[in-house]
Amino acid sequence: MARIEIGKYLAVDSRVCGGRLIFKGTRIPVAHALEMAETGYTPEGISKQYRGLVTPDAVREAQSLILRGFLKEETKRVKVAA
Repeated sequence: MARIEIGKYLAVDSRVCGGRLIFKGTRIPVAHALEMAETGYTPEGISKQYRGLVTPDAVREAQSLILRGFLKEETKRVKVAA
């Protein structure tokens, strides 16, 4: 598998990040952005953390495709001591 583009902002490339789902034009795994969203970051906040390399619309597209079941991206569950 070389490269598969998914939607407007996402891609899978076997030569980049071990074939994990990434944002087009970056080496940023979608799973990282989704982890940030799970901790309360907004798409705008995630974009700011990545210095605009990932747009809020790209994050929304990833969230939408995951929620609708078109994609499956595993995020690591981190235990936090209470």
